[in-house]
Amino acid sequence: MTRYLLVFLVFFIFAPTVSAENQNNWSLSIGKFDVNDDNDSSEIRIEHLSGKNLFGDMKLKPFTGFMMNGDDGKYFYSGLRKDFPISSKWIFTPSFAAGYYDRDSSKDLGHNLEFRSQIEFSRDIGNQNRIGFNLNHISNASIGDTNPGAESATISIIRPF
Repeated sequence: MTRYLLVFLVFFIFAPTVSAENQNNWSLSIGKFDVNDDNDSSEIRIEHLSGKNLFGDMKLKPFTGFMMNGDDGKYFYSGLRKDFPISSKWIFTPSFAAGYYDRDSSKDLGHNLEFRSQIEFSRDIGNQNRIGFNLNHISNASIGDTNPGAESATISIIRPF
């Protein structure tokens, strides 16, 4: 997992940025998976954040992502998010996604179909780059026999490409 993190960090630090309104962004996140349990593990996540607004004035933007935790659990997902500028530097972004969870030796979340709700606070750090703090909850919405859920806390680097 450390090897993947180093490759992603080098990519994010040295990749050139682009300038465009409604640009696409990449988000790289690292942190802890299942922070409310005694068996938490590391988490790394990469997301493509589309700059395209859907549904007219609602300004919902699609995203897709991949998460892997330290116990080899994997989650592939897609959803919608909305940016709410708080000030010229701060943005609040709630999001919702659905996806496929492959447990491997990680926590059993009760089903392969899992839903993720997340809140993110990010700050503009210049050159259209942001750093953010995320809290999310993954759950199967009780479609499985069990629904223990898992919470994650991560820090993100968000860059345009």
